[in-house]
Amino acid sequence: MSLDDDARAELATLEGSHRLRSQRVVDGPQGPTVTLDGVEVVNLSSNDYLSLAGDPRLARAAAAALEETGTGAGASRLIAGTQRAHVLLEQAVADWMRAGGVRLFNTGYAANVGVLSTLARAGDLVISDELNHASIIDGCRLARADVVVTPHRDLEAIEAALAAGGRRQRKLVVTESLFSMDGDIADLHALSTLCRRFDAAFVVDEAHAIGACGPEGRGLCADAAVVPDVLIGTFGKALGTFGAFAATTISIAELLWNRARPFVFSTALPSSIPAATLAALEIVRGTEGLERRRILASHARRFRELVPAAGGARDSAIAPIGVGDDREVMRMTARLLEDGLFVQGIRPPTVPEGTARLRVSMAAGHTVQHIDKAAYCVNNATRQS
Repeated sequence: MSLDDDARAELATLEGSHRLRSQRVVDGPQGPTVTLDGVEVVNLSSNDYLSLAGDPRLARAAAAALEETGTGAGASRLIAGTQRAHVLLEQAVADWMRAGGVRLFNTGYAANVGVLSTLARAGDLVISDELNHASIIDGCRLARADVVVTPHRDLEAIEAALAAGGRRQRKLVVTESLFSMDGDIADLHALSTLCRRFDAAFVVDEAHAIGACGPEGRGLCADAAVVPDVLIGTFGKALGTFGAFAATTISIAELLWNRARPFVFSTALPSSIPAATLAALEIVRGTEGLERRRILASHARRFRELVPAAGGARDSAIAPIGVGDDREVMRMTARLLEDGLFVQGIRPPTVPEGTARLRVSMAAGHTVQHIDKAAYCVNNATRQS
């Protein structure tokens, strides 16, 4: 069988199980409403939590950098690709996150893979929540460490795994702070206490919390007064741009410079991206950012008050609606599109078998009317399923 024949067979299997993905095209900028496949809809599927992705201030900053430095960095950061904007953004993020050192990565996926495969090695113990993102799972695999996957947010299981780990050279606990598909929150204070007790490193992926939660948008670790060994954040969600960072100590940041393969072997971000991110960071840290976070949390609370089936933490912008069946969740997505709402159905392997769900993702740019309409239509779709 040829590769093409094999691909066709696998695609047919996916279609038969209602798991075949197809692309949807957005015209124009991201925002609370978008033109999706030629139709204007309320966008409840984006991670643009503060509604900054379409902000003209970010676009102007990016355009100015493009005019000054061109479209590409031309090389990896280690060779000839480090531009002034990269350095300025790393310094700004270090100040924002109150970290000794910061290293930029091209994506959040690359950051998690790079951090974990650099800091954990064969013979080390890594303890990972079962609902951690695929990038964390792959980073653990590439590290070749011994990995214990614990039930979701199960502190007793994590404690038992740490206790059973013996006197290994290194133990490491890794978790998301705000879980991307469930909208719930790790007990960061308790996890940090366990790590100190068992002399384990603590790595936290704050991808969905950075910008959207905590003082100055510094995430849920800052909100809990927890300082992990490495905090990973992204710019492509609440900050509305692209790329990611690892906030840590000076020494660990230098080690990542020298050993993190996704960083070492990738062409650097074009300077337009750090320039736009610096503009976003100024907004996020200021009074405007505070107001956008207040509105976002208010939307989240209102939606949950109106939709009893909505899961996730009370103030979380991510509100999953459990459906279970893959075919039914996509029927509900289609039904909501007819109502002018884009709420993407999420199916395995993104979520565990039997847990397909609608993932409602709110943004500061939504109006109260958007939230109320979404609640009404989601409740109707749930009743009809």
